[in-house]
Amino acid sequence: MISTEILNVNGCQVQGVCITAPGGEGHPNMLVIVAKKGYIMCGYLNQAAAETFGDAACVIGGSSFDELLNNPVKAVSPEAAKLGIEIGMTGAQACDILNA
Repeated sequence: MISTEILNVNGCQVQGVCITAPGGEGHPNMLVIVAKKGYIMCGYLNQAAAETFGDAACVIGGSSFDELLNNPVKAVSPEAAKLGIEIGMTGAQACDILNA
């Protein structure tokens, strides 16, 4: 099942997309938070592909949108790094940069 949700992050709207247990029961959800200039993705998705396409993307572990926004960035694409996103900042901080 695919669901979407508009999230308010520090006064700006972003779109959360959740694919529930794409690998079947017991698998984690696949999560993406889409902002104006790029996106945050869970570890389920492929960082190398984001880099190949020149996307501003970062990887954050979590099983919910709240966790993606509160947990630290684990990996950053070169385009996201150019915008100022760094490993260790929270997802909410990354969203602020991606929405600027």
